[in-house]
Amino acid sequence: MRIWIDQAECQNSGLCEEEAPELFGIGNDFLAYVREEGRLLEQPGGEDSQAEVPEHLEELAEICARACPASCIHLVD
Repeated sequence: MRIWIDQAECQNSGLCEEEAPELFGIGNDFLAYVREEGRLLEQPGGEDSQAEVPEHLEELAEICARACPASCIHLVD
C-alpha cells in the first residue's frame, strides 16, 4: 500500500501527525506530508510524493485517511 496527501486540500489540522508521526509530518509550509523511512516527502508533494506504508502500519494509515477532516489523505493499493 502507498499513501500520499493532497496539500491543496490540507487544512493543517495536524491530526495525522499527532496520530501517526511515523507516517506523517508537517512541512515548513505548515502542511502535512507523508513520511517514508523517517524522511518527510515534501518535494514535490502531492501524488508525486507517495510513500510505501509498512505492512504493520497499514491499518493505522486507513484509520488516518478516514479521520482526516479534509479528506486529503489518499491510499493506493
